[in-house]
Amino acid sequence: MVIERVYNKYLKKSLDNSLITVLIGPRQVGKTTSVNAFLGGIKPRRKFYLNMDSSFEREKVKTNERYLEELIEGALGFRLNLLKERFYIFIDEAQKLPLIFELIKILYDKYGRYLKFIVSGSSSLELLDKTAETLAGRVEILRAYPFSMSEASVYERIDDFSCAESLYGGIFSGSLTAKKLSHLVEEFKPKSGKKTQLIDKLLTRSLFPPTFSKISEDGIPRWLVDYIDTYIEKDMRSVKDIGNIEGYRRVIVQLASRMGSLLEYHQLANDSGINQVTTKKYVTIWQESLIGFLLSPFFLNISTRIKKSRKVYFCDNGIVWALAGFKERKLIETSNESGHYFENLVISDFIKWGINQEMPPSFCFWEKSQASEIDLIVNTKGMTIPIEIKYSKAWNKNYLHGLDLFKEKHKNEGLNIPFSLIIYRGDFFAPREDIFCVPAWMLC
Repeated sequence: MVIERVYNKYLKKSLDNSLITVLIGPRQVGKTTSVNAFLGGIKPRRKFYLNMDSSFEREKVKTNERYLEELIEGALGFRLNLLKERFYIFIDEAQKLPLIFELIKILYDKYGRYLKFIVSGSSSLELLDKTAETLAGRVEILRAYPFSMSEASVYERIDDFSCAESLYGGIFSGSLTAKKLSHLVEEFKPKSGKKTQLIDKLLTRSLFPPTFSKISEDGIPRWLVDYIDTYIEKDMRSVKDIGNIEGYRRVIVQLASRMGSLLEYHQLANDSGINQVTTKKYVTIWQESLIGFLLSPFFLNISTRIKKSRKVYFCDNGIVWALAGFKERKLIETSNESGHYFENLVISDFIKWGINQEMPPSFCFWEKSQASEIDLIVNTKGMTIPIEIKYSKAWNKNYLHGLDLFKEKHKNEGLNIPFSLIIYRGDFFAPREDIFCVPAWMLC
């Protein structure tokens, strides 16, 4: 089952422009499936697919510098200099052969008016390196992640993602109102029960597409273990900056234990058993591989923001659950970790919806003290939107405390705050004119 993806409209737009489309993301997130779905309606003589995972194809390219050009001309049935309409070349696992980037550059510079290159691969880090090195100024980079909550809802045949799309559209444009939210609640309320059940399951369930399409529920833990091993032992071992693969594994496990918490490099280094310089390098590699990300603190001064400690998040709760040893849900509940899992699920969902927009929002957190913080600050189109994320089903007026402090702290600094949000597991209502309590089920 091939479903609509959140990033599809950006991918379609990218395929219509003249730049080289580079689609990056962890393995098994559906990059190849998405591109092939778009190219499915293109006539065979106007496209071809080349997989550099094949040692045969790699050898052909190495021994014949015109091999790529000959493949295109073979599909066309005539010489490239006679080409007068768009021709699509999809090169998968391109990072497996660095030479291919030089050949793409030569052909793009010569025939870019009609040749449309789509480049993808399972090693985002290597792909980005080769792209920056050879194809700078010629590419548009899109990022693919595991399913969003709404994509999981689509796959489970609960609903399409029009509710989430409308909600995120209102947030990222700063146009959300109590009236709009009320209409969305009224329209999608009949499916809220199933969506709520799905969110509860997704606290520890993986959102990687194969865990929906190919793997039984009972088989997901084994799949996650194999995925992590493949990611570390295959993808990361090939990265030249990782000399100690076991040290890298320990860093990833320690990062998972810090999900939703501030990252202190000296403590992470001590707990991982490696030096601080190497630890920082490994965390950078972890981010660039798109397995996880660090959220910066909110400061109007950008240089201050860069210097301060950041918070740790992962793009898939299932990966964290696996790295934590598949802890029982009861233990997660009793140890008060459910809030961290819920927060990670929601914040990573915001990333998945926002990252590929033409003007992507930036995401931060704000902390005045341990007792006063805002989980997520969305900066979008000149506006600042504070968002509290609460695992509770019950409303508590104390949820307003951090939002009030944030506004008070920045009241003379010219921030445009159109509204504030509290995302929780309860019902929709507006405790104040510009503060909306949004049920989590509306994200899916």
